[in-house]
Amino acid sequence: MGSFDSFACRFAGFAAVSLAWIAVAVGDDRAGEDWWSLQPLTRPPLPEVSDGTWVKNPIDRFILAKLEAKQLSPSAPADARTLARRLYVDLIGLPPEADELKRAMADVPGAIDALLDSAHYGERWARHWLDVARFGESNGFEYDQLRENAWPYRDWVIDALNDDMPYDRFARLQIAGDVLEPEDAGAITATAFLVCGAFDGLIPQGDKMRRIMREDEVEDLVGTVGQTFIGLTMNCARCHDHKFDPIQQKEYYQMASALAGVHRGDRKVAEDKTAYAVTPTGAPVVHLLKRGSPFEPAEAVTAGGVAALRGIDSDFGLAEDAPEAERRKKLAQWITQPDNPLFARVMVNRLWHYHFGQGLLKTPNDFGFSGGLPSHPELLDWLAVEFRECGWSLKAMHRLIVSSATYQQSSQLNSSAYAMDADNTLLWRYRPSRLEAEVLRDSILKVAGQLNTAAGGPGFRDFNMYMHKGSWVYDAIDPEGPEFNRRSIYRTWARGSIHPVLTTFDCPDPSASAPVRSVTTTPLGALALMNDSFVLRMADHFAVRVQAAEPANATVQVAQAYQTAYGRNPDPDELRASRAFVEKHGLAALCRVIFNSNEFVHVH
Repeated sequence: MGSFDSFACRFAGFAAVSLAWIAVAVGDDRAGEDWWSLQPLTRPPLPEVSDGTWVKNPIDRFILAKLEAKQLSPSAPADARTLARRLYVDLIGLPPEADELKRAMADVPGAIDALLDSAHYGERWARHWLDVARFGESNGFEYDQLRENAWPYRDWVIDALNDDMPYDRFARLQIAGDVLEPEDAGAITATAFLVCGAFDGLIPQGDKMRRIMREDEVEDLVGTVGQTFIGLTMNCARCHDHKFDPIQQKEYYQMASALAGVHRGDRKVAEDKTAYAVTPTGAPVVHLLKRGSPFEPAEAVTAGGVAALRGIDSDFGLAEDAPEAERRKKLAQWITQPDNPLFARVMVNRLWHYHFGQGLLKTPNDFGFSGGLPSHPELLDWLAVEFRECGWSLKAMHRLIVSSATYQQSSQLNSSAYAMDADNTLLWRYRPSRLEAEVLRDSILKVAGQLNTAAGGPGFRDFNMYMHKGSWVYDAIDPEGPEFNRRSIYRTWARGSIHPVLTTFDCPDPSASAPVRSVTTTPLGALALMNDSFVLRMADHFAVRVQAAEPANATVQVAQAYQTAYGRNPDPDELRASRAFVEKHGLAALCRVIFNSNEFVHVH
């Protein structure tokens, strides 16, 4: 870890939190083996609250207890329309049609079930997972060659989430599906998780460079597996014992041994299907490398895990030269053991992060010392135990979270609560958020009546690609037609391709894991929504759609535009101003203004 990491770790300001169950015995500058996240999981008792009338499920008791301790109160419930739109955007990433909105307002539990059963649920939540997995469809680096068969992994993730595949199996297949279920095409495809990151396509000119590049590739594998599934920055121990967490350098190489046979490429997964996935080779005996140098090998190590995780054995019981398949199989089993204290904690924190805008622990990929302490430690553990005991069902956890009074609060600002807790760590209201880049694009398509809901298969390409001086170049274009109006998750994600709208709204670079997306506010966002050719074209389609309601009645057209985009009628002032605007600039211009409005771009 570099000097910046050291600075961040030593001076990070931790939120005030109950430390009754947390022991940090090693000191103030690093975590010991008794660090909170490494301890066994037990279900905490539900806290007492003075007024339980607000409580809808156990989540609310933990939240309310913290609020009462600070003499704060939760916000009033969100109105039915606001909650319905929130649920649609959150669970499927699309705004509701007018009839869908009415049904959701009348029956919230029924709407939650319907949304979780929708095929669009997997498309929405797969995008979150692909962010963490650093999924891209080209190699990146200098040559950036396209991976024609990368898309099956994207489809596998979508299908697995729609089927509510138990999370422990979901994880095992991505680490070792090809050796656990070698006859299953989906299990083989799932291993693309390990190799879907950026890869330097340079062919080394000598053995020295080849060995350096291979060690860098293995570091990516170890770091990705460690951060994704157990929230540990294992890659920081490549050159020395971890500076801040109880991870030995030897343990990094034990994980490296478990993944040493992983290579990448196209692989036949069925008679008529090829996927970019793990192409395993015989794994070499792995040595600890002094200072991380491939030219200073020390002792040989066996495949294994991290001893500091309480309740599970880090010894895989394998020989140094064990077969590659056995090494990965043991790694997958070790990570997904029910008693692994980090496996459940990390995933429920990710779910919380996506539903509320920040996790109970604000660093979803780092549960070590650098990540700090959770705001509600007992709630985090209660959710983790619940997750494990409900059979690792992600949909059950979604249902629990969005059914809580905590989630269903209004986003109304309370000035006294804001003065005490500006970051809303105590969750005294629902945190308003801007639509993610892909959700914004998909919402524009949906409201314009142009969304193509075709699912799966090769992605659409909104770029022209050509070779220049040995490297692939991807020039952004704005192609027209139904094929290009599919949901954004079905876009071909070449790493060198920059989409003018998606990039402006902080779509992350797939060259690295993005557990938390940046949210920047610049004039470029407004300019893109006012001037981009895609937005202009969709505004025209939106205008045609609302004109169909009453071709000669501007009042009805304005009302229809508001209903379609916002799920409500305009108030008298809005109606008056909008009609005057339409008379001067035309209906398509009003539709473009709606796309750029705060109410459309944000969820409350």
